[in-house]
Amino acid sequence: CKLICATLVFDALLVDIHNSKDNLTIENQEIPESCTRKSVSGDYVRYHYNGTYLNGVTFDTSYQRNTTYNTYIGMGYVIAGMDQALLGVCMGEKRRVIIPPKLAYGEEGAGGVIPPNAVLVFDIHVIDFHNPNDTVKI
Repeated sequence: CKLICATLVFDALLVDIHNSKDNLTIENQEIPESCTRKSVSGDYVRYHYNGTYLNGVTFDTSYQRNTTYNTYIGMGYVIAGMDQALLGVCMGEKRRVIIPPKLAYGEEGAGGVIPPNAVLVFDIHVIDFHNPNDTVKI
C-alpha cells in the first residue's frame, strides 16, 4: 500500500504544478503615450519577439533574422496564446507574454525545438498593424 499511496501523492503534486500555469499572463512593458487604435481580430500585425523558456534560454527570436513576424491575428494562424496576446495592443507597444502549454504547443511540443508541456515566454514589440478592410486615404 505504501508504494501505491506514494504514487498517488506524486501524481497529485504534478497536477498542482501545472495548474499554476494554466492562464495566459500579459505584462505590459511599454505603452505609447498616444494610441489612437488598438488591434482587433482580423488585423495584420507586424511584430518583433524574443521567445524563451521559463529558465531564460532563448529558443527563437525575430531580431536575429532582422525581420518582423507578420500575421493576421484572431484567426488561428499563430498559437492560441499569441493570438490572444496580440489583441488590444497599440502600435509601438511592448509586452511580456507567458503562455501555458495548453495555449502553445501542448503535450506534443514542436519541431524538436519546443519540448512537450513547455511554458513559453515572449517579449514582443508591436511595430504596426492594419486591417485589410480599412479604407485607405491618399
